[in-house]
This record gives sequence, structure tokens and C-alpha cells, in this order.
Amino acid sequence: CIAARIAVDGYTKEVVDSIDYTNKGGGPIMMGSLIADLRRTCTSTSYTYLYAMKVLKELISKSNNKLLLSEDGENRNPENSSLKRAVRKWERLREELEDEMLKPIKTGTTFQRKRRIDVALTMSDLFQRKRRRNDPRIRGDADNDNDHNPGSNISSSNNHLEDTLDSALSQLLTKNSLGIQIDKEIAENMLKFAYGGSTDRIGDLLIQHPSAITALLHNLFGAKRIRQLEIRLKCARLVALAVTASKRSSPGDDEEEGEIVPEEESSSEEDLLSQVILKGSQLCEQLENMVSFTVLDNVENNNAQEGPSSVGRQLSAMCIQHSVVAQGVLIWAKELANGSDFVTTASYPTISPCILSLARLICRHHPLTRPAVLDVSLVFMGHSNREISHQKMSSIKEQCLRLMLWLTTQGLSLAVISAVQSKLETGRGSSGSSEMDSALVRYFFTGILEIVRPPFSLAFVRALGGLMMKGPFVDALQSKHFEHSKRGQIVQLIDLFEAAATGDVQKIASWEEDESLLSTLKSTYCSSSNNNK
Repeated sequence: CIAARIAVDGYTKEVVDSIDYTNKGGGPIMMGSLIADLRRTCTSTSYTYLYAMKVLKELISKSNNKLLLSEDGENRNPENSSLKRAVRKWERLREELEDEMLKPIKTGTTFQRKRRIDVALTMSDLFQRKRRRNDPRIRGDADNDNDHNPGSNISSSNNHLEDTLDSALSQLLTKNSLGIQIDKEIAENMLKFAYGGSTDRIGDLLIQHPSAITALLHNLFGAKRIRQLEIRLKCARLVALAVTASKRSSPGDDEEEGEIVPEEESSSEEDLLSQVILKGSQLCEQLENMVSFTVLDNVENNNAQEGPSSVGRQLSAMCIQHSVVAQGVLIWAKELANGSDFVTTASYPTISPCILSLARLICRHHPLTRPAVLDVSLVFMGHSNREISHQKMSSIKEQCLRLMLWLTTQGLSLAVISAVQSKLETGRGSSGSSEMDSALVRYFFTGILEIVRPPFSLAFVRALGGLMMKGPFVDALQSKHFEHSKRGQIVQLIDLFEAAATGDVQKIASWEEDESLLSTLKSTYCSSSNNNK
């Protein structure tokens, strides 16, 4: 009910008043936390998951039928656009719930993990379609009257291929959830449908289950990637089929998708794209053995270069032209940075800035990869190595903060502030956070003062204001090392916070805790600024 109303109405006063949830202390609960609790509740047991998926399926089905009826009529309903957005959000929520159930977890026994996977796959169409195809009447006709009904043989053959494809995809999701690599049999069974049918069916089925595409990319680019070239080529072709299906179902032009589409037949396009994906995974392997590489933000200069291009230039061009390669590179970068031995390698001080530059290049050209780029930057923020000079480590972390500040200007301000807050809380109880010391705090907040401009939303005021009241933040901003001219900008920022919270538009959604936060900010920063004057 909460997800349905939010998808249609958004964050409005009516929705807030109808929910009316508060903390024990009377403070507000943000809508994002409500949705997070909803996801966690829906995937906690098999019963809640079954009920949630059933409700979402009914919502999507009835909404699509309503949209079809309204589009057939002469007068289009102006509410169709809102309903279409709601359907997209419901579909996204359904994908996230399935992904949460199939996500590999370290807690619990193997039996408990296997049960979660079985529940998720049983509820999916991969299993339900097979049950619907097992019609005794059709099978009886095929067995007893093949001579008089030749079409039944074709139907039976197609059903067998569809069953093989669905079963292979289920095995792929199961093995990925249990941390097992894809074997040759699964890849061949998924591609077997192309021999008796169309490859469009394979791609359409893959994009209906994004977890499968992610699993294929992990087997190509991840730390535990497949080593056999034959299996990697099959995985690359499956990913290429998914990309082709996504482009085919997209309403936009091919140029807007950022992919190079050759003027050839569909099969040739799939073969070309699969070779590009395989080449991208091989280039990532080569980078692991290098000390540094070049990142070039210009495809034309790379193509105009005489002779063979360097590994970094080739990978940069592929990331710009093909979003699927960019996603695979981010998977490679995150798993490489998460490795226990990566920080201690001799190439760490030189290759880390190159990886961060490549991540910045990717998020500039592919906006949907920005949350993944934020995750990569957070991994590098958590690195520590006493054998490397403090200046070099600070330089790498400052590059991470510059990347996070750029993401702040691209719509991820709340996510970035929440990430910085979690980094500060990592070192709670000590003299300072090992991941983000006082100098880095001042560096980050100086960048915030340079990029933020009014008008401010109430959510942004709560997030940044709450961050400014954290102990490490207060100590860093009130120390003598913080520029005196910046303290006046803090006072101006707090005044803008107050104007945003007391404005006519957002005053209806403000709480007493917001007023308390503003008064605490004033007493902490404004009084100290006056004393310094």
C-alpha cells in the first residue's frame, strides 16, 4: 500500500499525513527509510515475499490493462503519464525484491540460503511458465495423433526448448547465489534456444531478470571470473543478446543509448558486440599486471592514433561507446579494490588514481552507473597502508572526495552525504576516523561550500545539517586549521537552511526536530564565529 501510493502520488503532504509515522522521540521518519523497511519486510520470510510479489503482479497487470484501454480510445487520460511512472516503479521494486532474495548472503546455513533461492525462483515466471506448458491435453495430442496433427510436433519442440532455456536460467541464478561459477552446460542450454527459435527470446528473458545479467558480468569481469575462453565467449554472447533486446525495447533512438550500431544484420551485430564485451574483460585482466594506464576522454583521438593503442586508451573508448562494458569495468574495479592484497601491492599508489579517473569517465558518459561509481570511491576511501606515505594516501582519498563532490552535483547529494556520515561513524570512539581524518573533512566541506546553491530541499537541510553536527565534523570545522573566511560562509549556509525550512512550500512538512537542528547549528557555528570576530 505504501509503495503503491508513493509511486503514484510521490512525496506529498497527503501521503505523509496518511502514514503519520514518527520515531519514539516524536521525530520524522523519512520516506526512504519506509521503503527500505518495506523491502526488508517483504524478503524476510517466504510468506511475505509471496504476498508482495502477488500484489505487485496484480498492480502491474491491472495498470497495463487500464493503459491499453485508455490508449485505444479517442480521448487520452491525462493521468496516464503518472500511471506509467507508477508501473515502472512497481516493476523496479519487483526486480529489487527478486534480486534481494537471490543475493548471496554469508549468514545462515546452506539449507536456509537454498530455501530463499527456491522460493524466489518458484514465484518467478521461469518456473510458472513450465507448469502452464505442461497441459495433458496438448501432450496427449502430440503422442497419439502426430500424423494427423503435424503442428503438434513443432509445438512440442518449441516447448522443450523453452523449458530448457527457463531451466538453464534458473540454474544460472541458483549457482550465482551460492557463489558457484557458470559451467559450459548452462551456457550451452541457454543458447540452445537459438538453434530452434529466435535469439530475441533469450535476450528478452534476460532483461526480465537483471540478476542474471549481473551474474554473467561477474563471471566475465569479476575477481572469480571464468578462465576458459569458450565459456567466456558464450557468456559474452548472452550479455550481447540482453543488450540487443534492451535496445530493441527502448523507445529512444540508438544514438541516445550511447552504443555503436553497425549497419549489418542482427546476428552480425550480436557477434560484434560479444567480441567487444570479451575484449573488454580481457583488457581488465591486462590492467591487473600493469603499474599504470592512460585514461582518454575522447574516442576520436584514440581512433586517429597511428599504430596499436594502449590498453588504457582501448578500454576508455569501449567504456564511452558501450555502457555494458562500463558496468563490467566497475565490477572489476570494485572487486579488485576490495581484495585483501590490493592495498599492499607495489602498483597501488600509481594504478589507484588511474582506476578512479576511469570511474569518473564512466559516470560522465553513463548517468545510471553513478551509484556504482560512488560505491567504488567508498571502497578506496576505506584503504589504509602504513608503508605508503601519508601524503600519497591523502592524495588518493582527496581524488575520491572530488569524485563524490562531482556526484553531488549530479543528483546524488543525499547518497554522498549519507556515505560520508557512515565513514565518520566508522572511527567512532577513537581520536579520529582512520578512513576520513580532520584534513579530509575540511577538504570535503570546503568543496560543499563551493558547489551548493539555494533553493534547498528539506531533505537536504536535514542530511547536511545532521552531518555538520557530528563530532568529527564539529572538531574539524572549528579547529584553527580551517580557513577563517569559510566560517562566514557556514553562517550564510545556516541562514539559507533556516529560510528553506521556514518557507511557505516546505513549512508544512517540517517538524520540531528541524527547528531544534537549526537552533543547534546556530549555537555551534554562529556563536563561535562571532567569538572569533
